[in-house]
Amino acid sequence: MRPNTIRWFEYCLLASQFVRVAAIVSHLSVNARVTGLTPQTILTGAFINVAVIVGLGLVISRARVGFARWFMLLVMVPDVAGLAGMPAAANLIGVPFAAFSTLAVLLLIGAGVLMFLPASSQWLKRDKAD
Repeated sequence: MRPNTIRWFEYCLLASQFVRVAAIVSHLSVNARVTGLTPQTILTGAFINVAVIVGLGLVISRARVGFARWFMLLVMVPDVAGLAGMPAAANLIGVPFAAFSTLAVLLLIGAGVLMFLPASSQWLKRDKAD
């Protein structure tokens, strides 16, 4: 049976990606105008990001591949670094976009913490036949 830390890791991870996509889709036209990218390019980038993060999350939580946590951490670094640009995003795109984007990153950070808690680490190290 999976520990609660792994369950909450999945919840936080999925919630962060849902919030991210909702923020991007709801501000798509402003995003396209500010960045100069087409809406299709913006959505493609967003969905590739979601696919990678959710895929790694499933490898960690369902396939119990512990070393995938380090790849997940590497994927999270640009998002966490992007928090520094949220004031600029608030000015260019809008406060709601920046607020929801910040919430998405905070949920992602929460998932990152949960995947390294002792209960998660012990569960990932146990025999997979359990």
